[in-house]
Amino acid sequence: MFLQKYYWAVMARLYSKFGPIRCLGRIRIIGYPVVKGSGRVVVGGGTDLRSESWATAMGVMQPCLFNCLLETSIIEVGDECGMSGVVICAKERVTIGSRVQIGSGALICDTDFHSMDYRMRGQSGDLDEAQVAPVTIGDDCFIGARSMILKGVTIGPRSIVGAGTIVVKDVPPDVVVAGNPARILKQLNES
Repeated sequence: MFLQKYYWAVMARLYSKFGPIRCLGRIRIIGYPVVKGSGRVVVGGGTDLRSESWATAMGVMQPCLFNCLLETSIIEVGDECGMSGVVICAKERVTIGSRVQIGSGALICDTDFHSMDYRMRGQSGDLDEAQVAPVTIGDDCFIGARSMILKGVTIGPRSIVGAGTIVVKDVPPDVVVAGNPARILKQLNES
């Protein structure tokens, strides 16, 4: 176990300098994250990307995946975030604030991936016709395992998204949401 941790500490330094993700400081990786597409992926310093099951209590179903669908796509992750086996897909833009924790198997995407017109689905240009709206997750949020954050959603700072929740509408700051579709269960930080 010691050798594995040492290996990944060395690999994280190399990955930060030469890997496909632009790192704004030292990051920690355990297992290699997958980066697809030719867009821009920027990760803040102090962020943990866990892609190996032994590195997290819940395990992971797949490595962290950052998929930029177009050359102009942007995925930005703030400082000191933690991600375990997450999938983030951007056709336009996904922005994640600082100190955000995202649980194993969560999915965040800013597009439907396919046209709403059945005649276009599966055809050349299908992705071009897919609806898109940026996703923004505020600072200090917690996104539970196996949740889905879909296009056009803004999650306010300090909010918690319960495990398995499907978020299709904006979430205000300082709340707990859960369910399909997500609904507010509790207000946090009430004075």
